[in-house]
Amino acid sequence: NDNNYNIHPNILSLLSIKYLPTLSLNNSIYFIFDYTHNRDLATHGLLYGGTEKQLTNEQIQTYLYQLLSAIIYCHDRLVYHCAIELKHLLITRTGQLKLSNFEYAKHAVCPTMTINTTDLSCFSQCPPELVLGDRTLNSSLDMWSIGCVFAQLCSSTQIEPLFRGNHQIELLFCIFSMMGTPTDDIWPSFHKQTYFNADFPRWPRRNDHLYELTKLIGPEGLDFLKCLLVYDPKRRLKARAALQHPYFNR
Repeated sequence: NDNNYNIHPNILSLLSIKYLPTLSLNNSIYFIFDYTHNRDLATHGLLYGGTEKQLTNEQIQTYLYQLLSAIIYCHDRLVYHCAIELKHLLITRTGQLKLSNFEYAKHAVCPTMTINTTDLSCFSQCPPELVLGDRTLNSSLDMWSIGCVFAQLCSSTQIEPLFRGNHQIELLFCIFSMMGTPTDDIWPSFHKQTYFNADFPRWPRRNDHLYELTKLIGPEGLDFLKCLLVYDPKRRLKARAALQHPYFNR
């Protein structure tokens, strides 16, 4: 099949599907995609960034805008990527971003479809509601991941994730210790989550780490990041609304 499945300029194109018969019983099917010179955002920033190997704010804006454009295309079709991380964001030599790896993607063909923490490719980017037992599949999962990617792009190394944990409670407490333990005002259904515990430690919100990013992305960028990393998934910024944020008008 030589059809070109080029559905969006910021989604990796499937150029062809080849069936190659072999002498063995295991015949092979090959998927041929765009060639992006083996570069992704996990390495592109280190190799092609600005001073001190850090991406400039303009580069970050450009990549985020392209990522959001691709995600809007997916979400409009009820497709949730569930694997948004730096290594799945490929960069061509002209600086065009290509969203790749739809291995974990889910199509919400029915309202009863659910998701688990094991259904995401990157555990450190699981949103808090998923860690707490909410199995609802919706666009807010990808938007939390985009917030995590945004924070990584602002780092000089882009290696360490924003939140780290080897298991669910460790990841949850890492989020709480940085963002503050949620209250009912911030997240009205927090106490109704499956794995909620009234004895959770009560951390105040720490702004020091996030405010360090202001020097690079400015107050609009910091506000945009906070809109993505909102505890309540119902209040988390949607992809189409995200492109209208003042950060992209800077």
